[in-house]
Amino acid sequence: MNKVEEMMKRGEDNEMPKREKRTFLILCLFAGILFWGIQSADIHAAIVSTNHQKYTYGELKKDLKQLQKKYGEYCQVNIIGQSTDDRNLYEVVLGNPDAKKHLVVIANLHAREYMTTQLCMKQIEYYLKNYNKKINGTKVSDVLENVAIHYVPSCNPDGTAISQFGFNAIRDKTLRAKLKKMGGSSKTWKANARGVDLNRNWDIAFRKAGTPGSSGYRGTKAASEPETKALVKMINSIEETGKIVGVISYHSTGSVIYGKCASSATKKVKNRTTKMYKLAQNLTGYRLMPTQSISSAAGCSREYFLYKRNIPCITLEIGRSSCPLSIKEFSSIWKKNKNVVIREAMLFD
Repeated sequence: MNKVEEMMKRGEDNEMPKREKRTFLILCLFAGILFWGIQSADIHAAIVSTNHQKYTYGELKKDLKQLQKKYGEYCQVNIIGQSTDDRNLYEVVLGNPDAKKHLVVIANLHAREYMTTQLCMKQIEYYLKNYNKKINGTKVSDVLENVAIHYVPSCNPDGTAISQFGFNAIRDKTLRAKLKKMGGSSKTWKANARGVDLNRNWDIAFRKAGTPGSSGYRGTKAASEPETKALVKMINSIEETGKIVGVISYHSTGSVIYGKCASSATKKVKNRTTKMYKLAQNLTGYRLMPTQSISSAAGCSREYFLYKRNIPCITLEIGRSSCPLSIKEFSSIWKKNKNVVIREAMLFD
């Protein structure tokens, strides 16, 4: 019989001295506090980890499963396609999927910029955790009832695997052999598993350029890659029943915003894009970049949305140093960006 059991036995027999009774009660109280503290910590523990640099595809899958289990009432996790090396491309829908207005967020088009996936996943968890609370004085659930947010947190999971673990991370033997012949650093890889730059593969003023490799190669034709095709299909699907009010594209270099439109943008698109970049600039402090012409940005995703689809679009470059970004930058990036997406949704609510 241990000390606690002995005291309990003596207490039951009404033979426990007052001092031991106090000790027993204090011990029980401490045990209760410890138990509920552990329970509370478990309940409120973060799902998405931000204390390490390599946020992997496996971690993404696990976190999405946990988020759906915990917040399934407020979100949907869909598979919109597969990558070249057969990894899933995930879409996370926050709020009312039948809303008439939709905001799209895409990240990790460039392989080495995988901290954008980590950022988007942390945003998703933060908005779900605060679903019935207020951000900037507005209840999140009210916003997401009218404006659904569609995240694609990792548009290039194959390229990310290459950047994180090298060419041997590609499971298809034929793809892997071709990649090794292309040369270049796997760590700073930007392209997908076929050596195509997914931010130069869109159907806007497309023209062939470059050779398969880490960056710059646009592909054999516009939307030649399964990742690009999946994103376009998702956009088309959303617009069958609703309206996409804006697109936010997350990249990683320079702490800048691409938000200005060329003269070929419609007045409505230009005005709405201006509102979007001014809000993002106010929240992040990022420097606004000059207008890019369509010809100089041939095949780029932002220009596709702006001029081909007439959808307002801004691109945020979150980091200061070269990619892959150090995890030391995440804290600063998070402070600047944690409210960006929900605040952009509020513009259209």
